[in-house]
Amino acid sequence: MLRTRVVSGVLIVAALVLVLYVDQSLAPWFPLWFVLSALVMGATAWELIGLMAHTPARPSAAVVGGGLLAILAADWVPHISQFCQTSDPISGIVLDPGAAISVFAWPFLSFTAVLMATFVVESLKYDQPGRSMAAIAGTLLVVAYVGILGSFMVQMRWLDGCKHGLLPLAFLIATAKGADVGAYTFGRLVGRRKLWPAISPNKTIEGAVGGLIFSTAAALIVEAVARRLGITGLSWPGALGFGLVLGVVAQVGDLMESLIKRDCGRKDASATVPGFGGVLDVLDSLLFGAPVAYGLWACLGP
Repeated sequence: MLRTRVVSGVLIVAALVLVLYVDQSLAPWFPLWFVLSALVMGATAWELIGLMAHTPARPSAAVVGGGLLAILAADWVPHISQFCQTSDPISGIVLDPGAAISVFAWPFLSFTAVLMATFVVESLKYDQPGRSMAAIAGTLLVVAYVGILGSFMVQMRWLDGCKHGLLPLAFLIATAKGADVGAYTFGRLVGRRKLWPAISPNKTIEGAVGGLIFSTAAALIVEAVARRLGITGLSWPGALGFGLVLGVVAQVGDLMESLIKRDCGRKDASATVPGFGGVLDVLDSLLFGAPVAYGLWACLGP
């Protein structure tokens, strides 16, 4: 299982690096990043809809799909509109903390429209009491969990200039996945005491400590590589703090996804990704980690 996870992880990272590298010359449009984000969000939402299909909160696949596409398109609006006004490829990039927050006005406006549309769609299907509110809640949960949390990871592509937007993503992915690998490895090797058996019986306290060690080490390694390449990073104390905080948040995200699966009576979201389970099983720590990583980078970054 560990070998399969490592092979799958290496292939995923290699594919991501290739997409980001090829897409680099197309800033701030980043069409490949849009396509990749749409595919991953769609697959994650589809798995969530499948998990919740046998619960009272049965999401509307049509509303979820349209809502996610609207939110994803809204992520591009502030950058593309600014670029069209100035014709400067740098102008669409977030360069200060205030702008880093303001770009989320468009995705949140889109989510508001999705909320209103969800009510309308469910009202048209209404036939008896006891179903509509649960369906509305389920639909909005999927859109918010995948679309709103995912938007923070999408927006990291524009942080700190055309080329350095790669560094925040590298910090996020390395620390979140480092926490996953550390928790899994330490849990298998020395795990004894259960961390939260009601939600995830296989996770241990020792594994959680290992996750923190690996996430911190991953952040420091990314900082070291950035310095070697002459790119300004977070500083050593900043990278240390980033690794510790993201190590905690990423593991909480993993536990919350376990809550979803346990409540829906499933062990894995799907069998799409060998060694991991489903796309949701790969993204769970990243979805929770992205808002925190985005905020930390906006405050601590160069």
